[in-house]
Amino acid sequence: MRLWVAFNLLKIEPLMTLRLATVCALLSGLPAFAQTTTITPGIALVQVQNNSDTFTFGAAQCNDTVGVRWTNTLLINTSQCAPAPLRLWLTAGECGDDIVAGSTDARLPDIDAFTLNSVQLGRQGTFTVKIADLPDFKNTTTADGGTLQACGSAQEFEKVHKVCGSVSYRVQGSLGCGGEPIVQPATSFKLVYDSKPPSAPTITEYSAQDEAVKLGFTVDADTSVVLLEVKGPTDADFSQIQESAASNTSIKGDGLENNVPYQVRLRGRDAAGNTSLPSPELTVTPIKTLGFFGYYKDLGGTDQGCSVGIGLMPLALVALALRRLRRKS
Repeated sequence: MRLWVAFNLLKIEPLMTLRLATVCALLSGLPAFAQTTTITPGIALVQVQNNSDTFTFGAAQCNDTVGVRWTNTLLINTSQCAPAPLRLWLTAGECGDDIVAGSTDARLPDIDAFTLNSVQLGRQGTFTVKIADLPDFKNTTTADGGTLQACGSAQEFEKVHKVCGSVSYRVQGSLGCGGEPIVQPATSFKLVYDSKPPSAPTITEYSAQDEAVKLGFTVDADTSVVLLEVKGPTDADFSQIQESAASNTSIKGDGLENNVPYQVRLRGRDAAGNTSLPSPELTVTPIKTLGFFGYYKDLGGTDQGCSVGIGLMPLALVALALRRLRRKS
């Protein structure tokens, strides 16, 4: 018996050593791997607050101003042949290489060539955009005489505007600064107006807990936050007691009274702040749950719980393992 165990341990040990060496090699290479990340050269436009390329807003923000950051990671100085500013504009369509003449697109102040290429300034900077200046909000009449929905309109709708940019420059070569200019568009920054509320969440499961209720749910793609509302037997209306990220798929509401029936429901809220209609209501009655140690103490147990229970667990596992070994031998 002992010789068989020793022989098998000798066979296993090289394999374990090999696997351990492989894991160590992979782990030791992780920092070097992480350092190989590269940035694609270009000009980017993002929101100042969170570096996102999209800002979603609702009717309550029609008079707001949004901060935009530009960054220049091109590998050349775009002014080596002539001053080449970064042109900026607003559009309700596609950006393209430059603002379209005669369109309703709105021009923004240029970023001058010195600032665009200045290493001392970090080759980055900021500017602001007024939501009220977005083309389809500022001009509510189309070229053919039609009408556009204004920001904050009572009618629910979605509208995407973009902040666009591009720089046109020439590269100095052996023959000077001749040749066709190179046009470098910036990655656009999107401003998404959304006044449509998401669909109501669907409650998939529920459970009564000690002074609490817990609900599982599913939501549509527009929902970012789920709100839990409850109404007690003496309450005039529902009140919100908890909110949770939609990605959590469940929500728990505390602070309720045991043995009291509550009506519970959920609402969804999207990134623009629009709130859905409520889900169908359920009645849930919180109940005191004792758990293992609660029942143990009710039966007269005096142990303090996990401090001793956890310490006994390894001993029990060892005893079980020894018993199985004896049976096999």
